[in-house]
Amino acid sequence: MYKEFYSLKENPFKLSPSTQYFFLSPQVKGILRLLNYGLEQNVGFMMVTGEVGVGKTSVLRYFMSRLNSNVERAYLFNPTFSHSADLLQFLLLDLQVIKEPIEQTGEASKASLLHRLHQFLLEKYHEGKKVLFIVDDAQASPDFILEELRLLSNFETNEDKLLQILLVGQPELKEKVKGKSLRQLGQRIAIQVEMKPLTKEETAAYINYRLIKAGAQGSLFNPKAIKLIHKKSKGLPRIINLIAERALIAGYLNSKVAIGKKEVKLALKELGL
Repeated sequence: MYKEFYSLKENPFKLSPSTQYFFLSPQVKGILRLLNYGLEQNVGFMMVTGEVGVGKTSVLRYFMSRLNSNVERAYLFNPTFSHSADLLQFLLLDLQVIKEPIEQTGEASKASLLHRLHQFLLEKYHEGKKVLFIVDDAQASPDFILEELRLLSNFETNEDKLLQILLVGQPELKEKVKGKSLRQLGQRIAIQVEMKPLTKEETAAYINYRLIKAGAQGSLFNPKAIKLIHKKSKGLPRIINLIAERALIAGYLNSKVAIGKKEVKLALKELGL
């Protein structure tokens, strides 16, 4: 297939997030600095928003992969619970505070879950460790779940928040926390950052970076091809990956050593773009 034709070790434009292919643009470096600062300073709440396909999950995975052993972390990717106690159960399970769900019902169950979480947070605080709860696709959370997260942020000492919470989601999340019912949560988010699509220059650097990581000896896409990819993808990495891979296939089928505008147009046609 095209990998052998272009002397690539693997597909450079696979859609699944990979820290190996993670491109550190200036914008991403700034976001990571802010998140690390917020974690270091125990700010309590942080939020990252951005359009679908802009690379939020990739940034999240990279950020998590660089956390040291002094940070206990839980990662929730589907925050659509029916009850607030389910959120607590998940958090305790992911932090390995409990080994299996506690089979209780009602307020007694929630009170016991909160007590166990508080004791765990205090224990880690006295050990000099931080506890981070990351909620991905947070725009899908029911309001009562977001409100529960706000209440969890009340666990604190006289000096520091015991639980750090990072919300990641689509632009609707930013609007959601501005709403009347969640205004207290919105006021607590100390660090808010919006991920922007890649510029034309960043798109070129992104494509070439991934190609080199996959074994290419140089750029396979000429400037006109990259310009068209940027225009049609609007700088969204997920769409860039789709177009670039299809363009490589088109180039391979036509025995083109270099990818030009023609191959990108063929890719766009096949993708319906």
